Amino acid sequence: MFRWWRVDPLATAPRAARRAIARTQPWPDWLARGGYVAKGALFLLVGSLAAAAAAGWGGETTDQSGALVAIARAPAGRLILVLATLALLSHAAFRALLVVIGEPYDDRGTLWRVWRAIVNASSAVFYFYISFKAAVLALGTGARTDADKDQQARHWSARLLSAPYGRWLLIGVAIGILIAAVVQVVRACSPNTVRRRLRVEEMSVRQRLIVSAVGRVALLARATVLASIGYFLIKAAARLSPHAARGAAGALHAVRELPHGEWLLGLVAAGLLAVGAFALLEARWRRLFRR
Repeated sequence: MFRWWRVDPLATAPRAARRAIARTQPWPDWLARGGYVAKGALFLLVGSLAAAAAAGWGGETTDQSGALVAIARAPAGRLILVLATLALLSHAAFRALLVVIGEPYDDRGTLWRVWRAIVNASSAVFYFYISFKAAVLALGTGARTDADKDQQARHWSARLLSAPYGRWLLIGVAIGILIAAVVQVVRACSPNTVRRRLRVEEMSVRQRLIVSAVGRVALLARATVLASIGYFLIKAAARLSPHAARGAAGALHAVRELPHGEWLLGLVAAGLLAVGAFALLEARWRRLFRR
């Protein structure tokens, strides 16, 4: 006799999801890898625009959302945006699935698994938003939403600052982002941490070295952008001024405003290009669903 109260949904949901994925293969693998291709292409575009800005070739400091706006203005931009919408949706769905089933290489403790679940959930939400933005632009609307690249950061900072204990809430968010930046640096400096999620056993020695180098540069670039965002959020909290908050695009612009800013922005741009390149490497080599 079935005893529904003896069923543990936390245990059965991952097993059911894995069985469904196994039955529908190879489509889940293809969709997940297509999502990484879209992610890599966006970062390559962001890095290319930043590099052009650093070199004085007319580029701009922007983020993934701004890169979508740049695509919308290009020839055949709407068609590209339709494809990007589908690919980014698949990436968001993949990250959401990882929250349920866990990472295929996840052999560490409970704390690490919880951390990875938080990271994957955050990425899923972010890429669902980016896919929505791509869909809106593909429909021919929203092309001017990039006028203030830091509008969202300022909006949410203002919301937090207006709440009870808002300053401390905003400081808490900033500290969380700074901790994430430190984690990226630790991962970049740790042996083999970049290659754990990839099928290194199928690579040549030269491929492993290239993947490891690109991955470490990508992690350091992420750390730089996250640390800049965290700094500006703390600045906004200290001044009780949401206008001081900046998103990723504003953080890149702030780098450009520093002494020797063009050179520094060029280095960050190289790191963003590495982030895009590593996402393309993940599209080829990442361990996806199988344990």
